[in-house]
Amino acid sequence: METETLEKIGLTKNESIVYLTLVKSGTIKTAKILKKSGLNSGRIYDTLESLKHKGLISESNINGVKHFTASPPNQLKEYFQQRLNQLKQEEPIIEEAIPQLNLIRNTSIESSRATIYTGLRGLKTAVDEAFEKVGKDEEILAMGVTSLKDEKINRFWINWSPKRISKKIIAKHLFSEKSEFFDEFKKMKCTEAKFLEGITPVTIDIFGTKTALIMNYKDPISCILIQDENTVQSFRQFFYQLWKIAK
Repeated sequence: METETLEKIGLTKNESIVYLTLVKSGTIKTAKILKKSGLNSGRIYDTLESLKHKGLISESNINGVKHFTASPPNQLKEYFQQRLNQLKQEEPIIEEAIPQLNLIRNTSIESSRATIYTGLRGLKTAVDEAFEKVGKDEEILAMGVTSLKDEKINRFWINWSPKRISKKIIAKHLFSEKSEFFDEFKKMKCTEAKFLEGITPVTIDIFGTKTALIMNYKDPISCILIQDENTVQSFRQFFYQLWKIAK
């Protein structure tokens, strides 16, 4: 088993290494844990104490020397369940803090005009942030939409669209080529799609009247979130000029 498996349920890398070492070795003293695990002696005692606190190892005294033993693997499930229960108890704290943090963040970036996000996760964050600013009767306009990018990005947009549709936000898409991706959007509710070959080298999405995203899907993926009414109005005018001549 790799340490990554244990890290996914909440153990640190060092905790994972020590636990697996003890599983393989039975009851051993600290010096042998260090030798078998290859860890630095400076962190071993903190790691052992942490694992004891989590109930994943036990300590015994043999001839005046401390020895450690891994708890039965079923204890991992109990530890994980305890983590879930703890997170559930802390969820209301996070829910209460989010509006306050949003207020502080919005105040601190009020003068900011553009924010750069990178990677697929960054793209998702930018899209959600832009969508929050779309008003009830506003629309989303997209130009330079293409299927010629990583399939996981296409899947993201297809899977994200129901979120928009559920709020009855109209979206108009200008595609740079016809494809199955184009056909999928043609079938969606609250969605219009037209075709205009090679209109932009990047994709530009206009969310409402105050926010726009400029997206580069080439590696490394990047996205610029623009919050400026004048800039967005210029994009909107350009979009509708192209919309009139698109098929």
